Amino acid sequence: MTRTEKLQKVQEIFRDVLDQPGLRITETFSTADCPAWDSVATVQIVLAAEAVFEVRVPMETVAGLRQVSELLDILP
Repeated sequence: MTRTEKLQKVQEIFRDVLDQPGLRITETFSTADCPAWDSVATVQIVLAAEAVFEVRVPMETVAGLRQVSELLDILP
């Protein structure tokens, strides 16, 4: 899967978790860009990504996620 394809799947996850169907994200999209992206949303985003990409993300990694590119870097 290409990075662009992963970004598209991650965008769908963000839209669902943040309940913002028109949300458009880029690799540089960060918690500073979206007040709704808080610590609870981060956990929900990671749980959804784990299910979609069939991967486990270490909890210490989850705690530090602040930008979409960081999530993309750990997805297969």
